[in-house]
Amino acid sequence: MKFTAVLLSMICLIAQTALAQVAQPSATAVNEVVIAVVLGKKLTLKDKDKLGDIVLGVLLEQFAKDNKIEPTAEELDVFIVKTAEMYKRSQVEFEEERKKLIVELKASNLSESEREGKEAQLRNIASIQSSDQETKILRKELKKQLDTSERQSSRSFVTRWKINKALYAKYGGRVIFQQLGAEPLDAYRDLLKEQERKGAFQILDKQYVPSFWRYFTDEAMHVFYSKDEGAKFMNTPWWMMEEPAEG
Repeated sequence: MKFTAVLLSMICLIAQTALAQVAQPSATAVNEVVIAVVLGKKLTLKDKDKLGDIVLGVLLEQFAKDNKIEPTAEELDVFIVKTAEMYKRSQVEFEEERKKLIVELKASNLSESEREGKEAQLRNIASIQSSDQETKILRKELKKQLDTSERQSSRSFVTRWKINKALYAKYGGRVIFQQLGAEPLDAYRDLLKEQERKGAFQILDKQYVPSFWRYFTDEAMHVFYSKDEGAKFMNTPWWMMEEPAEG
């Protein structure tokens, strides 16, 4: 179930990202004090809590351009087909789990902690199914726009995996678990250090330097894969992974 839940989170995010692209107006620029610069892009106080994400994102975009990394039409087609298959399977599995929990909660011999745990699982499934239903309704209302936007959203997922694969091949290092796909954490850090030396970005307000580097250097924040597992996840996209058998 954990693997299924992670996959469903990924798939729901793809749909939500596409919906956001259709429904959300563009933000207006706000003139504030500049605290960092990356490839000529000025970052201001409103960006202070996401400096690492923004700087890394800009540098990964440039890395993709420099290395001509982009998904092919075939890769996008495979991604869309595979995630649709996973989505259908996950719907069935969540409904089966929901019915199973309802039956189990009728048992009179459950301890208080067991009952609370099963009730929490049931609430989680209900929340996921509710969110899923809302997404379905919006998809029907915005079908034409979503056909294009969802492909664009899918493009970003496939591109990010191809970038991660290329970075891992170049820098190596450790790989961490993330719900939206494994990340080559050490490769990210090494890319940032290399680009900082080259002057590609600069943190102008030094009070934000520690928080900028924390994600990339604080090991306590992450769950690391073994070397073999990391290599597998970097070389095989998550949508091509088979669900592991539950033991």
